[in-house]
Amino acid sequence: MQEGDKVKQKTIRIILFIIVGILGLLLLYKLYLSYLPELRLLTHFDHHNEELLVKMVRSHGIEDLAFLFILNAACVAIPGLSNGIFCVLNGILYGPALGFIVNWISDILGQVLLMECLRKLYDIRNMSNSRIYKLLTSQKYPMVALTIGYLIPFIPSATVSYVNVMINKGSRKKQLTPIVIGVAPMAYLYAYGGDSILHLDSSRIIKSVIIFVVLALIAAAILFIMKSLKKHTKKA
Repeated sequence: MQEGDKVKQKTIRIILFIIVGILGLLLLYKLYLSYLPELRLLTHFDHHNEELLVKMVRSHGIEDLAFLFILNAACVAIPGLSNGIFCVLNGILYGPALGFIVNWISDILGQVLLMECLRKLYDIRNMSNSRIYKLLTSQKYPMVALTIGYLIPFIPSATVSYVNVMINKGSRKKQLTPIVIGVAPMAYLYAYGGDSILHLDSSRIIKSVIIFVVLALIAAAILFIMKSLKKHTKKA
């Protein structure tokens, strides 16, 4: 890639980041104004007004839902940002079922947009030097590794998406399969945890955190085990 193209890509990335950042702040401010009565009630919260708080929080319409959907997808699509707080917020505002659906679909859309950004605005070959890239590409079953990569929240989505683009060139269906499956567990867990926070259910909150950590550790362990099995197979 020529130096001029690199400068052009970097300029476009900066402009897009600024635009999305400004839009994100405006959307957050809009949500703040929309939920200001609930925030005031929360500052004087006791268990006697818990039912009223839940009813007020979940009485908002499709407009606020659309704003959060956009914010969640945008945070997934921009490398370096995290959408975790919005996924939890969706659970708080819409409950575990609808919150999961919003998280899941917006995560999928965000990952698709991220792959497009990587293709057009980044020299993705630079990512091939990362340890995560080497771990994911050294697996005997790359599609399983990709699915696990999308499941683990501590792995940068940009690196996983880069591997996805490299492995499944030209096949949208194959690119979507690990995304659709991989993002689902955490999408639900975030929504479940958010709902637990709204109800101030400490046992559910603790359970959500434990499951979150255990699931991520098990997924990471599977990746390393699969890598070791491939090495042993080669030696044999």
